[in-house]
Amino acid sequence: MHKFKSYFAPWLPYLLVAAAILLLAALPEHMQAALSYSRDGIADAQYWRLVTGHLLHSNNWHLLMNLGGLLLAMLLHAGCFSYRQLAAHWLLCAVAISVLLYVGSEQIRIYVGLSGLLHAMLTLGALKDIQLKINTGWLLLAGLIVKVSFEQWHGPDEDLAKLINASVATDAHLYGVVSALALGLPAIIWLNTKKAQQH
Repeated sequence: MHKFKSYFAPWLPYLLVAAAILLLAALPEHMQAALSYSRDGIADAQYWRLVTGHLLHSNNWHLLMNLGGLLLAMLLHAGCFSYRQLAAHWLLCAVAISVLLYVGSEQIRIYVGLSGLLHAMLTLGALKDIQLKINTGWLLLAGLIVKVSFEQWHGPDEDLAKLINASVATDAHLYGVVSALALGLPAIIWLNTKKAQQH
């Protein structure tokens, strides 16, 4: 039993996020509307929307795709961070993405979905790999940067927008990567500086 718990312990934060997403998906539409990222709502001091909007989805396809992304993030980097670190990272990045949407993407009035935060999760994982001298971290980070750069240049995928019945908020993907870099890079620099001073 102890081995079973130890084996699944790194997955727990991701499973809790998945459970929260599924529970919120079961809420009536009017309750989901009260939790989604809403530019007007945030302007009216409904600050919970800065976080809760990331856990809602436009339809079942959108939900399934983001659960798949969460599974990928879990398989790649579960166990790389403590529970406390994950909670802090995810909360800070969720708020940062929403604030950047509010400040830098005035055209986005309503936003739901985990994709921005997934980009942050994957970026933080890539930075952790780089810190641990795992070369695939550089490949993942480069892939994410190329992806969000292409999206900014090319614009959102129209076929995907039809599938999820909502506009693809590519700005949220960009802000996810940016917020994770802003959070993760200083930590790596500090740790490397500390190691250099010890030698």
